[in-house]
Amino acid sequence: MIPLTAEPTIRRDEDDDEGEADLEDRLDSLEREQTRLERTASGLARESNVSIGRSCPHCEEAYMIQRTDSMYCPACRNRTGM
Repeated sequence: MIPLTAEPTIRRDEDDDEGEADLEDRLDSLEREQTRLERTASGLARESNVSIGRSCPHCEEAYMIQRTDSMYCPACRNRTGM
């Protein structure tokens, strides 16, 4: 009898390696874009005298924009007094 191995041997071909490299490139690009957008949103908030708060508890699609007396969600227009 031939003993069975616990883990099968995984063979990779060049297409898998290229696909993985493409995914890594896309992830790096998305992370850079996210950082740019975060910096831009922070700068716009600062220039507009508002703050960017927590995630909207109603829709969770955007961060709440905080003013001195209220917060609102730009995605669903949910408003909350402070």
